[in-house]
Amino acid sequence: MLSVTVAQEAEPALEELFDVAQNILIASLVIYILRDFASLKSAVWAVILAGLLMGSVSVFQNVTNTYDNPYWGLGGSEFSGYVGRPRATGPYMTPNPYAQVLVVIFILALDRTWHEKKIPLRLLAGASALLCALALIFTDSRGGFANLLFTLFVFFLFNRPNLSSLIVVGVFALVVARFLPNNFFDRLMTLTELFDNNGAIYDESFRGRTSENIAARMMFADYPFFGVGLNNYSENYLKYSREIGLDPRREQRDPASLYLQLLAEQGLIGFTVFIFFVVSVFARLFKAHKDFKALNMRDEMYLTSALFAALAGYMFMSLYKNNAYSNVFWTLVGMCISAAQIAANHADSEDSAEKFQETLR
Repeated sequence: MLSVTVAQEAEPALEELFDVAQNILIASLVIYILRDFASLKSAVWAVILAGLLMGSVSVFQNVTNTYDNPYWGLGGSEFSGYVGRPRATGPYMTPNPYAQVLVVIFILALDRTWHEKKIPLRLLAGASALLCALALIFTDSRGGFANLLFTLFVFFLFNRPNLSSLIVVGVFALVVARFLPNNFFDRLMTLTELFDNNGAIYDESFRGRTSENIAARMMFADYPFFGVGLNNYSENYLKYSREIGLDPRREQRDPASLYLQLLAEQGLIGFTVFIFFVVSVFARLFKAHKDFKALNMRDEMYLTSALFAALAGYMFMSLYKNNAYSNVFWTLVGMCISAAQIAANHADSEDSAEKFQETLR
């Protein structure tokens, strides 16, 4: 709200403020509705089934080359000249947000594949995880692939893989490898340009993102406390882009990083508030995992670790992706806070029961 008052262009700032308020309302409703583990688990399964549907459409669209068919809004593609083939976008406008969502669904589905008690549900979750992984490959998102590896790493920190889990991952990897595009690994190798000591950037996408991020840092340097105003980065980008000289595009752009976007638009104050909020959610989730473990509530513990990994992956990809489609973030945050509150309620009940037993004794 402070960044709206200092915004140079009030209309886009107010539009973004309204969107933020809507998303916070969504998160609040999620927290209000998901009051016990049964409802939380149902919500997770709803997400997994959504991934099964979106992944099925994306895989079918790519296997059959029916890129022109929107499939009732569930299918979508973007032809990229520097990639040389259509990239899956699902119900989103661009591939990277779709890849970010797919990784969230994948890790939740993978958790249910290993830890669900009923075999049919395990198979259903496994199918969703596999289709999400294939759809992720078809997005051709290098950031999405890096996010997948990071999310798996965080998930395995909580859940030490055994032989059966390694076999499942191996089967998934073999199936996904069968569908890898010919130049997929060549595109992944272009990531080394980011660490080139000579500073040479040949990839067209990297040049644009580098310019966008430099512009964000320059805006932050010029307006360090409150930023240029909520949703006002794009209004100022061309002015800074001309000074940088990396981006030949003469169009309004958004930054390629959520964190730099926060610094540029909301300054140090907005950035600090957001980071404090996210860290507090992680802290509550970690405590929930410990509480469920202490109470020997294994299924709840496993699902909490999957939510932690999903949110960690989302925030990791936000290093190189902006706040587009932030309703996904707020919905995920709502589910994470719900898990934390459910754990806290169980822990309080356990403490109350122990105190009552001590009083009786």
